[in-house]
Amino acid sequence: MAQFPDMTPTTNGDKMLIQAVNGHKLVFTRGAFGSGTLADNDDIKTFTALKSEKMSLPIVDTVLSDTGEKITLIFNCSNGSLDTGFINREIGIFAKLDDGNEVLYSYSNAGMAYDYIPSKETPTNENTFEVEVYISSEAEINVTIDGSIVYLTKAQVEEKFNNHDKTTTAHAQAFAAHNDDSTAHSKLFGLCEKIANLGDDIIKKMALTTAITAISALTTDSWFGQLLKMVLTASGVRYLAAQNGYICFGSFFGNIIIQWGSVTEETKTSFDVKLNITMTVICAIPYDISNKASSACYLCYISSTATSLTFGANTAPYGYGWIAIGKQ
Repeated sequence: MAQFPDMTPTTNGDKMLIQAVNGHKLVFTRGAFGSGTLADNDDIKTFTALKSEKMSLPIVDTVLSDTGEKITLIFNCSNGSLDTGFINREIGIFAKLDDGNEVLYSYSNAGMAYDYIPSKETPTNENTFEVEVYISSEAEINVTIDGSIVYLTKAQVEEKFNNHDKTTTAHAQAFAAHNDDSTAHSKLFGLCEKIANLGDDIIKKMALTTAITAISALTTDSWFGQLLKMVLTASGVRYLAAQNGYICFGSFFGNIIIQWGSVTEETKTSFDVKLNITMTVICAIPYDISNKASSACYLCYISSTATSLTFGANTAPYGYGWIAIGKQ
């Protein structure tokens, strides 16, 4: 594509813009390519037409700048109907005031930075061309867009989709038709109904089932058993069923913990016991497992770190078990 300098408004273009600021309507109608060469004494401001127009360019889209001081005109420049190729040096923008006659609004000439546009026998890949034109934010601007031309670039399609989706009323008609359809939400209603029924079933199951039937319902493979297991696990219930073990009842039961264990001591009558899990001890009880009639054991000390207990006994060797109750 030819490398055009910035557009120069003609005298007629300046006049039309001034009138558009003062109550008239400026209408951009089309663009044009041409092959004319500028002479040294040519004054673009006085131009009323291209020096040698070869190809008319219908406007297919526009983009207005954020300030309203510039407008980008997007032209169709397909050579699909061009019978004869030409050297492209000129571009002109045409406009009219209100319903008046079309005149040359602005002009640019590529000079030696021209290109060649072939005839329709050699189709071109570039089918749009953009030109930025200075206007005024106070002027009333209209554009004649040729809606019969449907060619768009990928970028233009994406931009139109984005602009469409940002419009709050873009899908109002589709949403209204969807919501008016009696079957539109049938699957969703069915799912909601199933969830509601499940909630009712759970409440009825818990409220109406007797203690005996509730226990029988808590088999590990029953849905109620699986549900209860998930609830208890989430609340912090856990356990270790071993010689030195524990059970944590979770937040539903005040985070109460019961721990137990057993130890055999061969030489000492004072024993430190490391708790299976850390907790704040409320009470602890040792008991004799030595089978000695004269033996006795007792709690001596609870660690301030809640990680250990100290028990004592009146004889050694000594075997004992212990149970501690606390909370996290």
